[in-house]
Amino acid sequence: MSKEQKNQSPNPYVQELNDLGKKFGQLIKATLESPQLQEVRKEVADGFQSAIEDINEVMVKARESDVTKDVVQKAARTVEDMKAAPATESIKGGLMNALHTVNKELEELLQRMNQSKQKSDAPPQSQEETPAGSPDNS
Repeated sequence: MSKEQKNQSPNPYVQELNDLGKKFGQLIKATLESPQLQEVRKEVADGFQSAIEDINEVMVKARESDVTKDVVQKAARTVEDMKAAPATESIKGGLMNALHTVNKELEELLQRMNQSKQKSDAPPQSQEETPAGSPDNS
């Protein structure tokens, strides 16, 4: 603090606000350290731990259940059947053709865009620079 600040009497509003801030800080600290809050924290943590254990137990039982195993086996068979189905091959072929066509169209579009850009970037030729006998681009 400078001498000037020591000689001035503190603003009473500022002093009250400072005191209020200190008391709020002390209140929060006391609350966080209170045995009641520690007990609530412990109860919440224990509750979460118990819920996690219950969920894990249910998941283990579900994985071991005959119904779950049967569903997994049926799903695997269905996937294999779909892979071998003629319709799947037809869809794959159609998809490949569509992708090829889109790629080809995009390539042509890019070529046209590049040609257009090259033409617009080229410096304009004057009539004097055009060789005699060559067609005029106008």
